[in-house]
Amino acid sequence: MQLISYLVIAMFLAPGSAFSGSIKGGAVFSGQISQLKPYKTGKYKKACGPEIPNESILVDNKGVKNVVISLHGKKLKKKTGGYKLDQKKCQYEPHVITMPVDSELKIHTSDPINHNIHTYSFENDPINIMFIPGQGAYSQEMEEAEIIKVECDLHSWMRAWIVVTPNSYSAISGSDGTFEISDIPPGNYELTAWHETLGNLTRDVTVGDDELNVNFNFLEVPQEEARK
Repeated sequence: MQLISYLVIAMFLAPGSAFSGSIKGGAVFSGQISQLKPYKTGKYKKACGPEIPNESILVDNKGVKNVVISLHGKKLKKKTGGYKLDQKKCQYEPHVITMPVDSELKIHTSDPINHNIHTYSFENDPINIMFIPGQGAYSQEMEEAEIIKVECDLHSWMRAWIVVTPNSYSAISGSDGTFEISDIPPGNYELTAWHETLGNLTRDVTVGDDELNVNFNFLEVPQEEARK
């Protein structure tokens, strides 16, 4: 009987059991923004199509897509894995990636034309590689947390972002701005929302063994971005 009691207690105290919480919410933009014009591909239209959408800020009914929501705190662990960035129809897919440190990034090309991927990285080894049609994937482990801008030196409109986080507790907002982070150990944390155009917002949060609702409201485009 005593052994059964110990087993029951162990089940309740085990990581990932009932003693974990989640964060749900949304990222919204309450300011004014003009409709973004697509990029013209010019001489590359046969391979790329005549236009490429501008993904630098995508807002639908105030919900902001591609906001990286990340949780920061000492109790949080990472689960490494593999992540893929493709060059397809002269765009990077996906436009934003979030991955924990020590994870592997695999870069592919699906296009019939050359690309030159160039990462602007300060904490991890930068990448500057020419891809030709049919070339195999290039892999690199991301060892340090940072936000990395990705561009193509041959096609100026091509841009993506890699957000390397200290742990696995992160998410990217969907087209309606919503996000969810689950299986969080109870505790006090800092929750950060980052967007390539709108900047950073942070919240101090306390996670229990239930669902916490947190919303981020971006009020305006920073002046330095508005001038671009």
